[in-house]
Amino acid sequence: MIASLVFLALVAKPSGTAVIVNQQSDSASIVDLAAGTAVHVPVGNGPHESAVSPNGKLAVVTNYYKQGLGPGSSLSVLDLAAKKEIKRIELDKQAMPHGVEWVDDGKVVCTDERNQRLLLVDIDAGKVEREYATGQTGSHMLSLNLGANRLVSSNMGGGSVTIFDFKSGDRLETVSTGKECEGVGIAPDGKTIWAGNRAEDTISVIDVATRKVVKKIESKGFPYRVQFTPNGKWALIPHAVSGELVVCDVAKMEVARRIKVGAVGVKISVPNPSPAGVWPYADSNFALVTVRNDDSVVVVDLNSGETLSRIPVQKSPDGVAMQPKRH
Repeated sequence: MIASLVFLALVAKPSGTAVIVNQQSDSASIVDLAAGTAVHVPVGNGPHESAVSPNGKLAVVTNYYKQGLGPGSSLSVLDLAAKKEIKRIELDKQAMPHGVEWVDDGKVVCTDERNQRLLLVDIDAGKVEREYATGQTGSHMLSLNLGANRLVSSNMGGGSVTIFDFKSGDRLETVSTGKECEGVGIAPDGKTIWAGNRAEDTISVIDVATRKVVKKIESKGFPYRVQFTPNGKWALIPHAVSGELVVCDVAKMEVARRIKVGAVGVKISVPNPSPAGVWPYADSNFALVTVRNDDSVVVVDLNSGETLSRIPVQKSPDGVAMQPKRH
C-alpha cells in the first residue's frame, strides 16, 4: 500500500520542462511540469512545432503560417534557462517550416512545405547547410533516425512519404500511403515508418528495407501525429476528431488501445477534446498531449488511460517536445 501511494505521488508530480507552441497566440509555453506552471514566450507568426536540443539547453520553434499574415518563414531559438527567444533565423523563399528535429546540439532539420524541401540548418551560424528536395506538395512533418541514417517527410498533397539517406542527401523513394498523409515517424529500431493518413482514417506501416507499405490499419478519427515510446513498443497517434490518443503495438502492427483524453481522471473544459501534439515520457508509461480546443497540455497514463493532470497554456496549442530520446 505504501509503495502504491509513493508511486501515485510521483505520477501526480511529473518532472521536466516541456515546450508547447500556441498557434493562435504566436507564442511558445515553457512548462515546468512539476510545478504545473508555464512561461509564455513570444515567437513568430503561426508557430506549429517545437524540438528540444539533446543537451536540454535550447528549443527551436517553427514559425509556419498564420491566416491573414502569411508564412512565418523563420525558426525561433529559445534559451530554456532564461526562458526567452535568443535568435530568429530567417529562411529564404518565403519558407513555411513545420516539422523539426535536432540532429545534434548545433543543427536541426525542418520541413519547408512551400518549396517542397527539407532543410538542414546550422543554428549557431543561422544558415541552411543542405536541402533535401521532396518533389512533393505539402511536405509537412518529418522524422529522423540517426542510427538507421534515414530522414523522412510526410507529404499531405501527394498522400505519401519521402525517404532520404540522411548523410548523403540522396532521395531514395517516395511511397504512396493514403489521402493527406500528415503524421510520420520512424520507429526507434529503424525498421518501420508509420504514417497517419488523416483524410481516410488509416495508418500505413512502411518497411524501411523494402520501402513498401506492409500494413494499413483502419483508425477512425483523423490520425494526426506520430511519436514512439523510447522502448519502441508503442506508436502514439493523436486523433484530432475522435478526441483519442491511439496506442499501437509496433511489433504486431495493430491498435492496442484507444484512450479518450479527459474521459477518466482529471477533467478538461471541453466535451469533445481535439488532441494535437504528443510526447512520450522516458519511462514509456506516460505521455504529454496538447488539447487544441482546451488550450492545455495534459499528462496521460498509457496503461490505465487516465488523464492525470492538466496545465493551461495559450490559444490553440499544437506541437510539444521535451529533451528527446536518441535513435
